Amino acid sequence: MRITGMATGLDMDEIIKNSMKPYRIKVDQMTQKKDVVEIKQKLYRDVIKDGKEFFNKYFDVAKSDSLLLEKNWSSVSFTSADESIVSAKGNGGAVKGNYDVSVTQLATKATGKINTSEIKAGSKIEIEGVSITITDEHVKNHKGLASEINEKLAEAKKDITVKYSEISDGLIFESKNTGVKIGDKDNTFKLSIDGSAKNVTPGKNLDGKIGDHTLNQATNTVTLDGITFTFNGTTEVDKTIKITGKTDTKEIKDKLVGFVNDYNKLMEKLNTLTGTRHDRGYDPLTEEQKKEMSESEIKLWNERVEKGQLYRDSDVTRIANSMKETMRSLVGGTKLETIGIKPVKDYSGPLNGTFTIDEDMLTKALEENSEGVMNLFIGKSDSTDKSKNGILNQLKDTLDKEFMKSTGSLLEKAGYEGTSTFSNNTLTKSMSDYEKKIKDMEKSFSRREQALYSKYATLEKMMNKLNSQQSNLMSQLGMS
Repeated sequence: MRITGMATGLDMDEIIKNSMKPYRIKVDQMTQKKDVVEIKQKLYRDVIKDGKEFFNKYFDVAKSDSLLLEKNWSSVSFTSADESIVSAKGNGGAVKGNYDVSVTQLATKATGKINTSEIKAGSKIEIEGVSITITDEHVKNHKGLASEINEKLAEAKKDITVKYSEISDGLIFESKNTGVKIGDKDNTFKLSIDGSAKNVTPGKNLDGKIGDHTLNQATNTVTLDGITFTFNGTTEVDKTIKITGKTDTKEIKDKLVGFVNDYNKLMEKLNTLTGTRHDRGYDPLTEEQKKEMSESEIKLWNERVEKGQLYRDSDVTRIANSMKETMRSLVGGTKLETIGIKPVKDYSGPLNGTFTIDEDMLTKALEENSEGVMNLFIGKSDSTDKSKNGILNQLKDTLDKEFMKSTGSLLEKAGYEGTSTFSNNTLTKSMSDYEKKIKDMEKSFSRREQALYSKYATLEKMMNKLNSQQSNLMSQLGMS
């Protein structure tokens, strides 16, 4: 703690503070430059994040629903003449057609039963080596008995369950799986009460036909030619159920609408970042300025500081322009506008490069020329010229290069979490340089400040000495 100005009557702290203001301003300005770099890094990383998410959603071929996979462009829906007996669902690559289906036997589980009248205190139930002795409490609570048996079966790792049914008036035991066999073993089990064996109906296979294909399998669901058939009942003798398939454009249409909407959202963000000027009146706040403001005021100020920091940024502009150019591509004589995906009329500002969607026109194009629409998006040219490829393949190349690889310009500049660039990038190095300069400037500031305090401390001593001499002189002259 410094005590100054007692002898001189001067406010030394205020004098020194004012003297150091030019140096403090220089330190603050250097700190503000570092803060701007940090803001730009945050904005770049937000762009990288959005680009990666867009890529992963539509262009990652490891995902079964990727738009780049041809199977996702041929969606077929099926209707059944009687879904209480059989239903059908088209998967990716399903073959469109009409099918006659008959079912003579559903796949069933092995089942056994102990009647309610047999549940008596002291009786012993055995099932596949698992036993339980019935108590008075069990006689009163049949569901509790079933629960306890299930626990014992689970502990013994038996693929059998039991439930109490009031309608069936007893404990119903079932294998967990349907079919004649479970692996290489018969699907059945041993059940007895007080040593008396109970009848167990073994599991059965599904028997039926789909067209000329004969079915004999352990489950009531089968997938053939990309179509999943689910069987719920049996048909009458010599009767069949008609399954009718037709091309379903809704699923791929909805995916394309989602893609265009997400593209528009990303493009609007890039346009806003590069098209918004920075208000030069808003610089990062110094610590002294923050002390005079509320949290809400600081937040609003910081938002204004961020605004426009990437105005006309060359890398973000280049990426956006590349995406816009790709979306305007003519592939095989077709372009987006011919299938109902049209450029917005107001092509200025944030909407530059975005599209509107005529869903009826898109649906019609998919119904009348699905191959042509698919080629426009995911076609691949024999030429080495990648601009001849489908729009999505061209976009994939751009997004992969810019956002998914560590050599992307934004990743090299700003870095991204989870990659080798996170700490090894241009802006992080720049901030480290600023931090070193600020640290050196703070040390220099402290030295200068201390020198001034030392100077004024010497002045204090001199004034004290002078005051003392003056006091002695006045005393000698009898004037004190």
